[in-house]
Amino acid sequence: MRNLKDRIRAFMREEFKKSGFHDDIGDDASLIQADILDSLSILKLISFMDEEFSVIPNEDELSPEKLDSINLIADFITKKSAQSS
Repeated sequence: MRNLKDRIRAFMREEFKKSGFHDDIGDDASLIQADILDSLSILKLISFMDEEFSVIPNEDELSPEKLDSINLIADFITKKSAQSS
C-alpha cells in the first residue's frame, strides 16, 4: 500500500503543487479543505487513475468526498482494482 500512496503523492506533487500540495500533507488530510482538489483537479486525478491503474470511477463514485485524502484515493484504487480482477 505504501508504494501506491507514494505514486499518488508523486502525481500530486507534480500536478497540484500550485494548488498548495506539499509533502507535509498527511495521508488523512482533507484535500478539499486545503483547496487542493476542485472540479478541474478531480478530472486530472481521474485521468491519472485511469492511465496508471486502469481505474475509472462510475457515476455513483464521483463524489469528491470519496477522493478527499491520499488514504481515500489509495483505498478507492485498491477496491476498484480488486473488482476488475
